[in-house]
Amino acid sequence: MDADNNSETIHLLVISSQFALVNKLLSSLRKDGLQLKASGVDNNKLLQEQLKSGSWDLLIYCDNTKLPLGSVFDVIQHNGMELPLIVLTQGQNLKALDIYKSRIRDCIPLNDEQRILFTIKREVQIQRLEKKYRLLALDYRELLQRHQSLMDNANQALAYILDGMHLYCNQSYAELFSADSPASLQHTPLLDLFRDGEREALKNLLATPVDEEQKLELDFANISLELIFTPVSVDNQDCLQLIARPASANENYAQKLQSSRKHDLLTLLYNRSYFTEKIEQAISKAIKKNKNAVLILVRINEFLDIKSTIGLSNANQVLNDIANFLRASVKKKFAAARLSDYEFGLLMNDFTLTEAAEMASFIKSKINNHITSTALPSLQLSCSIGISMINSHALDAEDILARARLNLDRELKGAANKTGSIQPDTDITQLMAMLETALQKKSFTLLFQPMVSLQDEEWKIYEVLSRMLDDKNNIVLPGQFFPLANQNGMGEILDQAIITLAGKAIKKTGNIPVRLNLNLTSNTLVSKTFLPWVRNFLSEQKISSERLIFQLSEMHICNNLEYCVEFCEGLEQLGIDYIVCHYGCVIDPIKYLNAIHPKCVKLDTTLVKDLNFSQYHQDELRNVINELHDQEFKVIVPQVEDTTVLPLLWKLGVDYVQGYSLERPSQNMDYEFIQDHVITLQAPGHSS
Repeated sequence: MDADNNSETIHLLVISSQFALVNKLLSSLRKDGLQLKASGVDNNKLLQEQLKSGSWDLLIYCDNTKLPLGSVFDVIQHNGMELPLIVLTQGQNLKALDIYKSRIRDCIPLNDEQRILFTIKREVQIQRLEKKYRLLALDYRELLQRHQSLMDNANQALAYILDGMHLYCNQSYAELFSADSPASLQHTPLLDLFRDGEREALKNLLATPVDEEQKLELDFANISLELIFTPVSVDNQDCLQLIARPASANENYAQKLQSSRKHDLLTLLYNRSYFTEKIEQAISKAIKKNKNAVLILVRINEFLDIKSTIGLSNANQVLNDIANFLRASVKKKFAAARLSDYEFGLLMNDFTLTEAAEMASFIKSKINNHITSTALPSLQLSCSIGISMINSHALDAEDILARARLNLDRELKGAANKTGSIQPDTDITQLMAMLETALQKKSFTLLFQPMVSLQDEEWKIYEVLSRMLDDKNNIVLPGQFFPLANQNGMGEILDQAIITLAGKAIKKTGNIPVRLNLNLTSNTLVSKTFLPWVRNFLSEQKISSERLIFQLSEMHICNNLEYCVEFCEGLEQLGIDYIVCHYGCVIDPIKYLNAIHPKCVKLDTTLVKDLNFSQYHQDELRNVINELHDQEFKVIVPQVEDTTVLPLLWKLGVDYVQGYSLERPSQNMDYEFIQDHVITLQAPGHSS
């Protein structure tokens, strides 16, 4: 299953006596794009234990619990915590004044999912900002001391100028201008350092407001100096930072060197570091001069799949074409940057939100309609857009980037369709027609990614990833057609088409012990016709049922548990194994596992993040794995992108691993499975 999990995980502690209702709510929230990790308690003792053992962003109190709300506040206060708390009610409406008096952040009906979604996002953001502020306050004094020490001892000649006078200079600056000490230059005019013939240009620069970096070349003692003035603030005073250095004899080389420090080498857009500085400057203008700006974030959807399909060289050309398009798409003054492998940023000065929304809509329509000039016979290019306003409420560059990422794919309001781009309804209509044609003709192609065993395993197991082909044999990625098929009741037909192709792939392997793991849509889980169809398919194709494994999403299971229990019983009767994926996103997931008894459990990526850097996460994962092994469930860890984590996963007892670091999805099933654990772990670069 393809995923792009870039947003930060939110840790919820839920106080309730009816976790089935809460799990359905959490599944719906995850479906809306919220990454959640939740635990539940229903008594005072468990609440105290969880507060001490975990790091929580938010408390959710359901009014169906027997634990009084006052006791919850007592436990929180006793542990010295300031966690936000929201109440979910099944009927009771608290008055606004009572809510604020009791320190509750909000009281929401349990069935109002959209309000719950936005409230959780809001409260978690507030909580994290408060934590960040406290840490900044603690670090501020130490930072000032380090900053002062760095300036004083820097090899670069540095000074601060206010109204033409030296506020500060370091030792290197004093030595450059032949002064006895930095103290001898402080509170003296900058003009006094230069001869009469050089002063006029310097006087003109100092007399003009400097809003951005300015350079000036002057002679001092027969040496040509480059003076770089940058507007800054020192002790709440607007002044100029001055860096003085000998001018380079090779002007072209100096320009190239300066450019390489600012630009991404592949696309020649700004790099992330320099772009971050630009955002900080925009924030400063917004706070000091009330000049707002807008950040537009452009993320290429499923770019890793695209790169694996068309190769690195063509993928780089695609990025170049997108960069050229972004560079030429905006008439007003702006800055464009490549922020990561497949993420771009546009910083628009003096843009309104409406103008930004129109620009974002234009960019999205162009990229979604093949703006690249590269020959891409099997590529469906699309992007997601996020907008963040830079105003006086902005915190810092990372905060602005995080806000834009939270807004990825959120509806762009106020954008008129002035560009002649395809309307969203038309896009869906065309995609529906394409899907119906593909289902009729079975126009799909399959990719296979190995699931590598870290323990003993006789089978060679591959997960099947499907791609749809349009009438020109261009590839359409699953994120575009799977949700559409599911929403329109076509998921079962789609699953049948994929299984049919998988059956052909199995028959081609002959006697090689290969098993294929296939994802199923939620339509299939509630169908009465699917299992009889599978029985007939296996019989007609003379395929052993043990060659197939079906993968069910935890979200789908919790939303349709009764149907899933019956469905899994039917699979057992057919002799087909099944796996649960995205495990660990609901409260007490072991309960539903005991109801359906899968062979394996594939952990959600939120459980395996930052393992190399966090002992806490390692201990938490070890507990999850031990609990699953105690119930005789095997454990799969997906999306392993770093081979250095393999020895740790093996040590923790993981049964299977899967990810790009082992093997990218391929049209062939020729991965060389190695059973010797030591060899496997010592050969992280191994591929077919």
